[in-house]
Amino acid sequence: MAFELCINGVGDAFSTRHFGTNFLVRRGDFVLAVDCPDLYRRALAENAFAPLASAEGEYLDVDSISAMILTHLHGDHVNGLEMVAAYRRFVRGGVLPLHASEAVLKDLWDRRLAVSLGVMWDGTQYIHYGPETYFDLRELAADASSAVGPFEVETRRTIHHLPTTALRISDGDVTLGYSCDTAFDEGLNDWLKDCDLILHETSLGPAHTPLYKLMELPAEVREKMLVVHYPDDLVGLEIEELTFARQGQVIQVG
Repeated sequence: MAFELCINGVGDAFSTRHFGTNFLVRRGDFVLAVDCPDLYRRALAENAFAPLASAEGEYLDVDSISAMILTHLHGDHVNGLEMVAAYRRFVRGGVLPLHASEAVLKDLWDRRLAVSLGVMWDGTQYIHYGPETYFDLRELAADASSAVGPFEVETRRTIHHLPTTALRISDGDVTLGYSCDTAFDEGLNDWLKDCDLILHETSLGPAHTPLYKLMELPAEVREKMLVVHYPDDLVGLEIEELTFARQGQVIQVG
């Protein structure tokens, strides 16, 4: 089998050229989104991924997302969640199945979303809401795979400023690997190397992976790797060793 990868953003936290790195994978009518940066619906609109056959509209929008994974709580991966949650709840109706590590779920509501989503005016009174108003929260296992629709998702802690998870997403036949934000980590690359397609970050600073370290990886790994989360000064760069992912790109995995 194969599934589809829709790359909704490729930028780093400071990019003015791209949306923050995030993507969706879909098999049949199940759409799994990974991370939710600023201007999330605008990114979907501009990229105009084909809608589901069963959905209304001209492009894939947030009301067609079956589930979402959050890798960590930095703004360039989570800032769009407030508006997505409010849209799903108050405009379209319903809650969003949201999967994340124990560390992310522990802080998501009280330290990120409660101030903006916890109290709403309904026209006559203020109503207090909790996370269950917006989300069906589900913890991703740290030491086993977790079922998310037709996918099995494995996680691995990365080397970053705050708890962050890399992912392996499989439909049982083919597997997509995602480094997420991380300092260069040989153990992580060993964990990803057998995936059929790998998305690996690069950016500036000690908690990210320098591009030259990816260029030194074995050719058989680089040949199935796309670079994401790259800063604006790498836009347009072409090198023999690696391929940069393009925003709006649709790829068949498998």
